[in-house]
Amino acid sequence: MQLLTLPLLLAMTSGQTPSQGPDVVEVRSRLVELMRAGIETSEPNHSLYPWGEETEQESLFTGSYDWHSCLIAHWCLLVHARTTGDEELESWLTARLTEEGLANEVTLLLERDPARLRTAPYDEAWFLMFLSELEEHPSSPAAIGGWRREIESHLLRRLEESPFPERGERGYRGDYSSWLMALLLVTWSEPTDEDAKGRLHSLYETKLAPCREELAAQTSARGYDFLWLPAVFALVERSSTGEAPAYDPGSPQPLPDTVTVPTVHPLGVVISRTWPDAFDAGRGSAEAKARYQEHLTHFLAREDLWAGDFDACSHWLPQYLWIGLWLAEGRP
Repeated sequence: MQLLTLPLLLAMTSGQTPSQGPDVVEVRSRLVELMRAGIETSEPNHSLYPWGEETEQESLFTGSYDWHSCLIAHWCLLVHARTTGDEELESWLTARLTEEGLANEVTLLLERDPARLRTAPYDEAWFLMFLSELEEHPSSPAAIGGWRREIESHLLRRLEESPFPERGERGYRGDYSSWLMALLLVTWSEPTDEDAKGRLHSLYETKLAPCREELAAQTSARGYDFLWLPAVFALVERSSTGEAPAYDPGSPQPLPDTVTVPTVHPLGVVISRTWPDAFDAGRGSAEAKARYQEHLTHFLAREDLWAGDFDACSHWLPQYLWIGLWLAEGRP
């Protein structure tokens, strides 16, 4: 698959001022190409189970370097196919997402050893988002409603039983173990069951609400974080209550000269920092839209950091850029 080059992309956006931002149609097209290419790249691959004994189990999501990146790419492409009427992409996805294969993914998730989870609840939360989107497609399996309720209940129980703030010196976590990100994704999946809605509201009121000021005041990411926690918190507030407390992403962040697999996670922090502005842009805020476009243009200019080395960045950062575009369009 031949990908658009950045010089071509910049040529398509020539004549625009930074406040106007890049040509979103062309950016989206480039991201779709990157994500499709990533899904079809199965080597190297890190299983849903990183410790060895279960790595030979079959899975639908063996591309894009790791399971959750492949899953999120499928979610992005499903949204794109639905909202643009891309029948070719829809058919390509439908052929991949068989009922038997999806049933196996549900089993893989629910039967993992709780004591050996490295990327939970991030995996389960994105799988719920994926199922929620897939249910909107006419080709979705009849069993999808039941799978969705199973994963939803599993996640809500985990959120109810897990401490927040998380244990340890780090307190709030911006990595795979993030309680806050899992809560956001359950919220975005829009539970339809009244009991699930009640449990979600209770989590917000009893666990999250007392931490509002502390979360909003976070000033730095830590360790292995790839999420900017004040941004995730701002999105939970906007998505749960409809309110938009003040949010300032600051100036566009300095970008590293190069990244490797061990050093790439801070770029997730840089991108996720822009998501509340994208959300507010999707609700009509001109000020937020201008800030979001400034940050997006700043990041896109460094093609090597999002469309470069597959192992480090292009297997997952196109998905994170896509989330911002989705928010800026009002979460269609």
